[in-house]
Amino acid sequence: MMITLKIDNPDVEEALADFVKQQKEVSVEALRSFLNSFQKKEKFNYKKRDPKKHSHTIEYIDEENEDLSDVKPYAHVEDSAQYIHDLRRKRNP
Repeated sequence: MMITLKIDNPDVEEALADFVKQQKEVSVEALRSFLNSFQKKEKFNYKKRDPKKHSHTIEYIDEENEDLSDVKPYAHVEDSAQYIHDLRRKRNP
């Protein structure tokens, strides 16, 4: 994703360049907060979030070694193109 900004104020341009150099990666939320800080005339302080704190491991539970080899989703569909066409018509009449 690329965002292009036209900044007429050299002070804001310099502050934004410094901010981007410090962050290395800038999210839209961080950019919005940065630009809003100039309206409030406050010093901008944005802490990068640590993804390790908010992530967790997905653990799969083996339900009594259930054999699912005979399960075939959408086995009832003979013509996949017609099936999708009909689904779209139901959703968007």
